Amino acid sequence: MRRLNVMLLALLLSLSTLSFAQEALEDTQDATDIQSPSTAEVPVSESQKPEGPVKTIQTAIVKLNQLTTVAAYSPQLVNTLIKTEVAPLFDFEHIASEILLVSNLNLGADEQAYFANKIKKNIITSLLSRLTQTRSTSFQFISARPMIGGSIAVKLKVNGYYSYGMFLDIVFHQTANQDWKISDVVLNNDSLINYYQKMVLIKLRRYGVYGMLGRL
Repeated sequence: MRRLNVMLLALLLSLSTLSFAQEALEDTQDATDIQSPSTAEVPVSESQKPEGPVKTIQTAIVKLNQLTTVAAYSPQLVNTLIKTEVAPLFDFEHIASEILLVSNLNLGADEQAYFANKIKKNIITSLLSRLTQTRSTSFQFISARPMIGGSIAVKLKVNGYYSYGMFLDIVFHQTANQDWKISDVVLNNDSLINYYQKMVLIKLRRYGVYGMLGRL
């Protein structure tokens, strides 16, 4: 649980080199476009066009910076901001689906929705818990790279949390609606999805399907 809390705390801290990040992300987006198969162009108005990954990542960084500032100066607003600004950055349904792959479970629509909601609540609760213990920390942008399947991993160095620093990957993927959302957080080669996959398998063996759903 400590590892999960560290990942979630790191996600909420500020970045220091946005201009360099934008340039690298734009290069990554170009590489992703080259890898994607060409499709027929359909005229779309500017207001209907989904944001590209660069804009989405920049927006996410701004919201996370705001949350970090609020945590320091107005802790009572943190819960509201997490639910209204930070939670929408995540694709909880995708995260839940990836977690369940390891179990080979075939849940019904209602059970799947319940599971995704439980994962969402757990992550939000962990964020709230860690924010009350936040100390001054900053991020240094390292790189952005395309991944198999079209996702983009943004690598950051976290300065100030440990004396030697640590590295974090925030993974963004494109949804069916063409929006870009956070699909995973990776710290030292161990991801948020992997953490919950291990938890699900343990609870499945001990309590069965419905016991697992009730004890997440």
